[in-house]
Amino acid sequence: ADTNRDKERWYIKGFCQVCEKKSKFLLDWKYSDEIIPNFRERLVCEYCSLNNRHRFMASYLINLTKNKKYNIADIYVYEQVTGFYKYIKENLKNITITGSEYLGFNKKPGGIYNNIRHEDALNLSFTDNSFDIIVSNDVYEHVPDISKSLKEAYRVLRDKGKLIFSIPFHKERLKTEKRAEVKNDKLIHLLPEQYHGNPIDENGSLVFYDFGWDFLNMCKESGFKDSYMLSYYSIFYGYLGGGIQFIFVAEK
Repeated sequence: ADTNRDKERWYIKGFCQVCEKKSKFLLDWKYSDEIIPNFRERLVCEYCSLNNRHRFMASYLINLTKNKKYNIADIYVYEQVTGFYKYIKENLKNITITGSEYLGFNKKPGGIYNNIRHEDALNLSFTDNSFDIIVSNDVYEHVPDISKSLKEAYRVLRDKGKLIFSIPFHKERLKTEKRAEVKNDKLIHLLPEQYHGNPIDENGSLVFYDFGWDFLNMCKESGFKDSYMLSYYSIFYGYLGGGIQFIFVAEK
């Protein structure tokens, strides 16, 4: 980035695994400290418009659906108004894609509001064994009770189903740290407030957890038979920044 420090935006040439063709990946200073670009949230493909982490998640998901041994028919995504959701909705043929957003505590799970489905990760409206795959892109740090959220995901997954998720992961930490909690319907801050971007709320979403390595055990304690990390890094594919990057899988 040193040679581009005075630029508002610039591009890195590479190959998009989602588009399956040569592309240019946009970098700029959005979501950064203005010293180092936020590679994880940027490196946006000129064709599919997906950023670094979304491109890897989409590519992994596409490859899973092509694998005949999984027989994937139904996928649930904890998002509906994003470019990631729109892309997989349009490109994963013969698979039912269900998306939702969290619209507030006063909304009914499963209700439709302005063409957006509302779901609460702590209390999903779906029946048991509804989906083959659940995808969560940086959602779990924003739920007030991660154990309950994982158990709900386990409940609505079919046998041998997969929960595939990304989280801001603190690889130097053995234990997850709770930043805030809700007790008796009251929000209590345990650490200074921290917010991440939210596509439907300009105020952002409060961060409840800083996740460490024990999150893999949390998945197993919630019922999953196995949980593991997948690491990725590639200059050619535009997967850069912060060293090795990660997504996680929990298998029912």
